[in-house]
Amino acid sequence: MENKTYDKLIEELKQSTLKLSSNEITMQEAMKIFEDNIAKINQAKEMLTAYEGSVNKVLEDNQIKDFE
Repeated sequence: MENKTYDKLIEELKQSTLKLSSNEITMQEAMKIFEDNIAKINQAKEMLTAYEGSVNKVLEDNQIKDFE
């Protein structure tokens, strides 16, 4: 899967969800969309974990004391 931004992945997931709720797709198409979405969700989850690590690192280094 190509490298995409978190926002791009979320947008694609939203569009795919709309396709899944359509009555005009076959079961095979629905399964393919479902499988693709699982991969996108996992990629987005990895990105969030990396972002969390970056935020924690900044906090540990006392570079930012609060988020007000």
